[in-house]
Amino acid sequence: MAQLVIEQELADRLREIARRENRRVEEILASLLDLYTAQSDLLTAMDGMFDDEVTDLSTTVRETMDTYYKREYGLSR
Repeated sequence: MAQLVIEQELADRLREIARRENRRVEEILASLLDLYTAQSDLLTAMDGMFDDEVTDLSTTVRETMDTYYKREYGLSR
């Protein structure tokens, strides 16, 4: 067994979830880690599905807004 030190606010949140679900804090953490791992695996599996190299949606939003401002106002954000 290993000890882990976390901030009080996070510990309180974990304890509240555990109390509400009638589970141990360790079970809650294990569930969250499983979920995180599954999501990470899914994103890895999706890598290369799309032809573009955009890895961050904010990039496309920024490009779209730049195009809009140039067209409407002759400006770049």
